[in-house]
Amino acid sequence: MLLEIVTGIFWAVGLYLLVDFIAGFFHWAEDTLGTPETPIWGQTFVAPNVLHHNAPLEMNKIHWFRNSLPIYLICIAVLGVAWLTDSLGWKVWFFAFVGLFAQQTHRWSHTPRKALPRLVVFLQRLEILQDAKHHYKHHRADHSTHFCVGTPWLNPILDRFGVWKFLERMLVPVFGAPRRPDLDDKTWYNDRAFYSRQ
Repeated sequence: MLLEIVTGIFWAVGLYLLVDFIAGFFHWAEDTLGTPETPIWGQTFVAPNVLHHNAPLEMNKIHWFRNSLPIYLICIAVLGVAWLTDSLGWKVWFFAFVGLFAQQTHRWSHTPRKALPRLVVFLQRLEILQDAKHHYKHHRADHSTHFCVGTPWLNPILDRFGVWKFLERMLVPVFGAPRRPDLDDKTWYNDRAFYSRQ
C-alpha cells in the first residue's frame, strides 16, 4: 500500500513537470517561430503572444475561458484519444487536469498578489506554482529563457543545460526565427528558412 502511494506521488509530480515542459516548449515555439502573418500558427498563437510581450497585463483583461480555450481543446483531444484507445486511467485524467491550468498559472504570474486567490498565493509561496518574480525573468530581456510557466522548478535546469538553445539549433534553421534578432549572428541561422520571409 505504501509503495503504491509513493509510486502515485512520483507519477503525479512527473506528470506535473511534463505538463510544465510541454507548455514551456509551446511557449518557446510561440516566442521563436513564425510571425503574426504566418498562416494559421501566426494568427492563432504568435499575434496574441506578441501582444502579451508588449503589454503583459493585457491577458488579464481577456476572459479566463477564452484565454485558455486552445489548451482546453487540446486536453479534450488527449482525453478523447485515450478513451478511444482504452487507456483512460488516472494518469491521463491527472495530465489533462493539470494541463487545463497551464495558461491560468501563467495568468496568475501576471496578476497582482492582492488579487490572487489565497490558495494560489499559498502554492506560489511553497513554490508549487510559479510566481511573478520568477516569471519576470522571461519578460525582462529578450524572451529567450524561462519559458515554462507552471512551476519554478524546470526553468533553471532547462536553461542551465541549454535545452532551448538546442531546440533553436535544431528547429530555427528549418523554420526561421524572424522575431529573434539575438539569433541573427549565429552561423547556423538560415535566413531563408521556411517561415522567415512569410
